[in-house]
Formats: sequence, C-alpha cells, structure tokens
Amino acid sequence: MAHRLLQNMLALSVLQLANMVLPLATLPYLFRILGPDQFGAYVFAQGVIAYLVLLADYGFILSATGAIAKVQNDRNAVSKIFWTTQAAKCIVACVGLVLLLLGVLFVPKLSELRLVMFATFPLVIGTLLFPQWLFQGLERMSFVTISTLTSRLLVIPATYLFIHSSDDTWRAALISSMSTVVAGCISLLFAARLRLISFCLPSVSEVAGAFREGWHVFMATAAISMYTTTNSVILGSLAGNVTLGYFGAADKIRNVAQAVITPLGNALYPRVNALFAEDTQKAFALVRKALYAMNAIMLFVSVMLWVLAPWIVRFGMGPQYEPAIAVLRWLAFVPWLVALSNVLGLQMMLPLGMKRKFSEILLVSGVFNVALLVPLSSAFGAQGAAMSILATEALVTATMAFYLIQKRVPLFAPRAVTD
Repeated sequence: MAHRLLQNMLALSVLQLANMVLPLATLPYLFRILGPDQFGAYVFAQGVIAYLVLLADYGFILSATGAIAKVQNDRNAVSKIFWTTQAAKCIVACVGLVLLLLGVLFVPKLSELRLVMFATFPLVIGTLLFPQWLFQGLERMSFVTISTLTSRLLVIPATYLFIHSSDDTWRAALISSMSTVVAGCISLLFAARLRLISFCLPSVSEVAGAFREGWHVFMATAAISMYTTTNSVILGSLAGNVTLGYFGAADKIRNVAQAVITPLGNALYPRVNALFAEDTQKAFALVRKALYAMNAIMLFVSVMLWVLAPWIVRFGMGPQYEPAIAVLRWLAFVPWLVALSNVLGLQMMLPLGMKRKFSEILLVSGVFNVALLVPLSSAFGAQGAAMSILATEALVTATMAFYLIQKRVPLFAPRAVTD
C-alpha cells in the first residue's frame, strides 16, 4: 500500500510540475496577443462554462472516487460504479448544453461572446470523457498524468500556430478546451486496454442513487464556485472585460502557483478513505503529516508570490497589465489557505462522514463571498474581487478548523474522537 501511494505521489508530482510549468509556455504569449480586453472575454467564457463543467461533474470526482476506493479489488463492482457514474454525467452534460443554448439566445452578454462560448464548451465534453475518479479510486494515477500531460503538451504548438491577434480569442478558447477532450480519449483507451472495467447497463434506480450519493459534494463544489467562478462572471458583468482581464491574468498566475495542491490532494484522498476503513490511527497520522507538509510548502509559495508580484506582472504579462500587480498581491496568500482547507475538508471531514457540515461551511462561505464581491468590486474593481476571495478562503479554513477542534478530531496530536 505504501509503495502504491509513493507511486501515485510520484506520478502526480510530475503532473504538478507540468501544471506549474506548461501554462508558463503559453500564458505570457496569450496575455500580450489578446490584451486585457480579449483576455477578459476569454476568462469570462471560461467562467460561464465552468458552471456547466461543475454540473457535469456533479461531485462524482469525490463521491465516485471514494466508492471505487472501497471496492478497488472487485472488477464487477468497479464496473457497475463506472457505468452508473458515466450515465449520470451524460445526463447532466446534456442539460448543460441546453442551458448554454438558452443562455446564448436570451442573455445579451453571452450572445455577444457566443463564438467564444461554444469554443469553450468542449470543457464539458472533456469532463464527461475523462474518468479521473476511476483512476483515483483504483490508485493508478500514472494514467491520469500521462493522459493530461500528453494533451497539454499539444496545446503549446497549437497556441503559437493558430493564435496571432485578438481576433483569435475563440481559437484560444477552443485549443484550451479541446485539450480536455484529448485527455479524456487517451484515458478511456488506457481503461479499455488494461481491462479495468467490463460493460454493464446501469438501472434507473442505480443512476438515481449516484445522484443522491454525490449530492452533498455537488452542493459543496457549487458553493466553492460561488467564490471562484462567480467572481469572474460577476466582475465581468459589472466592470467589463478590461477589468476582468486584470483580475483573470492575476488569478491565472495564482492558479499556477496553487497547482501543487490538486494532484497531492487527489493522491491522498483514496488512500485516506481506504485507511479510515482499515486503521483509523494510521489514517489520522497520514492526514497530520499532509497538513504539516502542505502548510510549510504553500506558505513559502504564497510569500514568494507576494514578493515577486511586480516582476511577474511586468515581465510575464507586459506593461499593459500594470494594475494586476496589486490584484496578484491580494491573491498571493490564497494558495496557502486553499492547501489548509483541502486537508481539513477533503482529507478529514469527508472521510469522517461530515459531508453535511462540509457542504454547509462552503455554502455559507459562498454566500459571504457574493455579499462581499458586489460592493468591493464596484468600489475597487479587480482588487475588490481579489479581496473577496482572500476573505472567503480565510473564513472557510478557520471554520473547518474550528469545527474539527470542537469535535475533538485529532488534528495535531493523537487523541480520542468524540461524537
């Protein structure tokens, strides 16, 4: 088991490095070619489509992962979960397409950007095709790394070949979104070649059960979108594409700095779930180690992001993005807070069955963010949106820590857990 965890960590370390390095090969070029106005349109389209990606995922990235992790040695059980989950994802992806068509028909902002919107929609198709949750649950993350890395490497030459002016914004969106479709196709080929699953037709009741199982995680991820995706959509609607371009550029850099969190969390989640079913003390020990390591690593990353913000903006984006320096500094400590809440929430609360409280914390925090976002972005523009994210992430982390301490969960030292 320890060998498998190390293998997954190695595979995801490669993916983490790619997530940090590969965007740097194209983002500076896109910043300059598209300019703040069209880069803002690019970010706005990604923000809107992110709602449909969220709908298509429906929390299965966690609920299905946990279910597969518990039966990972039973091919028939894994196959049943796979096809049930894929059927459910297909239903919500189709609903997402209908919503996009209605939005483009009746919402002026979406109609104005319809070409970019449709070029971004393949993100939803990629979410449907890419069963990352299958490989996570089976703890075979090397296939996720290979699929993702291959598709993202193809983005680099495509970007320089096909994007030459601000009129190519839709092409930039299409290249980025199609990379997820390519990754999905590659991963499905792996699953078929390795015979990880066999075909079985899920029943209506099983698909309904998958929706019920993923509900709390879906609500939690929907709440998270209220202080991530929503910021771009609301800011773009209130302040326009240029202001959103400043915020979006800084937020892209923040996401690059934060890239280490997702692969490490994805590798830990199935192992933690399996350990809680086998040996609670070992599970707590592993989560504590993760908490200390993530705290140290991401605090250093956040400090460096704050210090280097002027250099990153001036040399990485160009002089036209000068207002993004202050925005990036407001966002600098978000990666550190996200790392802490990832361990406290995903690696501790969910495996312990605290799904309802987890959802409640994120939902309240999402409402808190929207309540802050409108006045702050109206008064301070892109900086206001960044202030809102920082305040919200601090609230999420503090609330999770307080709840776990209140429940006497052994966060920092072994001791009995009480109800």
